[in-house]
Amino acid sequence: MSKPTNQVSNRLLIDLGNTRCKVAFANNREVISVLSGDGAAPLPFLQEAIKDQIFDIIVFSSVQRDNPLLRAFLQERARKLVVVDGDTPTVLRINYQTPDRLGADRLAADVGAVVCHPGEDLLVIDFGTAITFDYINKDREFIGGNISLGMQMRFKALHHFTQGLPLIEPEPDEPIPPYGIDTRGNITAGVVQGIVHELEGYIAKNQDRKIIFTGGDAIFFAKQLKTPIFVDYNLIFTGLFEIAEGYAA
Repeated sequence: MSKPTNQVSNRLLIDLGNTRCKVAFANNREVISVLSGDGAAPLPFLQEAIKDQIFDIIVFSSVQRDNPLLRAFLQERARKLVVVDGDTPTVLRINYQTPDRLGADRLAADVGAVVCHPGEDLLVIDFGTAITFDYINKDREFIGGNISLGMQMRFKALHHFTQGLPLIEPEPDEPIPPYGIDTRGNITAGVVQGIVHELEGYIAKNQDRKIIFTGGDAIFFAKQLKTPIFVDYNLIFTGLFEIAEGYAA
């Protein structure tokens, strides 16, 4: 990730996930720099990243529980603090029975998707701690989605809920065999190929939709598939940009 520059930024976009906290310093729609830190300790990371800077707008997307100290710190650093939730005004219409339970990260990514691909039926697949599948129609309406276990969660579950299986952490460029010939290979192939077959099923049933991969493992799984897939690693930031625009006037 790039380091902050001396260029003045008037907006700060924050994506706080379960494992990582990412921030984008921006001047209107121009990204100046991006930093990434530990999602388990977001306040110290943001204090070091922001220091004494004051921003016109901070847009904050978080999947974690509300942290009053973190919120207070951001309010001190923003003339306008926008905490993304189901009630945040966006270009996306939400047809969801519990909009307050729709994750801020999913909402931001979906806003980014409709901005980048207007007038198209979309399936946005976000690879994070969980894998989410969001269906959006060409009228910019979120019509529903699915949530599945993410890759690391599957490896950890096999280790945690058994007495004999080790915790596996595949290397980023490690080749994934169709099946394993030892315990490590069995687990690695079982988890990765299981997700691949899951994805192939979604792709086969949604050929009338544009499918977009995003999130930390997006490129990894795009490489595992035979079908070319559009990957947008920073879709959440695109959505946060768009949300900030609504408060810029």
